[in-house]
Amino acid sequence: MSPETLPYLITAASGRALTASAARGGHAVVVIDYFADTDTRATATVRRAAVAHSLQFDEALLLREADDLAPSGRCAGLVYGSGFEDRTTLLARLCAGRRLYGNAPRTVAALKDPACFFPLLDELGIAHPEVRLERPARQEGWLAKRVGACGGGHVLPAHRCPEDTADLYFQRFERGRSLSVLFLANGRRAHVIGFNEQWYAGQLQPAPFAYGGAVGGLRLSAEVRSAITAALNDLVSTTGLVGINGLDFLLRDNRVSVLEINPRPTSTMELYDADYPGGLFAWHLAACDGELPSSPPKPLVARAHAIVFAARGIHVDATLGLPDWCSDRPAPDTYIAAGAPLCTIHAAGRSAEHAAHNLRRRRRQMADILNAEAA
Repeated sequence: MSPETLPYLITAASGRALTASAARGGHAVVVIDYFADTDTRATATVRRAAVAHSLQFDEALLLREADDLAPSGRCAGLVYGSGFEDRTTLLARLCAGRRLYGNAPRTVAALKDPACFFPLLDELGIAHPEVRLERPARQEGWLAKRVGACGGGHVLPAHRCPEDTADLYFQRFERGRSLSVLFLANGRRAHVIGFNEQWYAGQLQPAPFAYGGAVGGLRLSAEVRSAITAALNDLVSTTGLVGINGLDFLLRDNRVSVLEINPRPTSTMELYDADYPGGLFAWHLAACDGELPSSPPKPLVARAHAIVFAARGIHVDATLGLPDWCSDRPAPDTYIAAGAPLCTIHAAGRSAEHAAHNLRRRRRQMADILNAEAA
């Protein structure tokens, strides 16, 4: 097998967005993720390597599948997404013998450790909510977060979190718009891809702060854009970040308050992938090799997506008809537990507001479809 035809190994909680982007650029990939949904299977060889009840990687199975699909010496490189923030030792084992396109496991570990990340923000003069490593005596107004977790499913009001839960830190709750910025980094500076407004799953879900979706193409003031770009450049030059990354922050009265960093490609990359010829997967590879775009492309449209969570347990069969504006379609003969992700819906518009409006309309359509299926 020639080097040109060697596949990239993609592994993430969901590999669908990375896989679709790679396909746009003509890159051969194999994928290991939690779901092995039908969309991902359509464009790559896919394996599932997750413990079903807890949605986390089965370490032995993941390493075995990786060695089968893309063994050392027959792999163009490893590209990872979410699922490794608190399992950097496993990530290091995956890297062995494979070219890593992404941040080193030690970088991920440091940036997801609140005892390292928030003091770094203080050193760089970047504002953030108050953080404590010990449970506050008065818990009202505080959130409990699990060290190294991602996706928001681990976040709870501190008073709702059991006293004996390990690996927690506490962040003071602040009001503001929940935003994020997607960016490329080459180890020295950052290139902003786009700003997004994020939505939580909501109070009806077991984890109300879980990621529920986002709309991209957000227009922010020049002052805010400048402040965030400066902060990103400081973070990149200090930590050596590479590839696609995301930073979550609150915005209130034009003031930015950083919540966390995701030192790997995030789900919002699909909101911009079509704007970049050849796809953002290719730019992730290029940025890891030190190259950044000379200027941002002009966006075609604004895009939005939202996760649909199952209101009740659903056994998926071939008759579950989902519209073509859905992705992450579960494979037939899959059981989706109540509260678990069922699929993702998408919409676009001439502005972020228009895209969000169209997404809300499709949410209502999806509710009607699922209610009809259940009847």
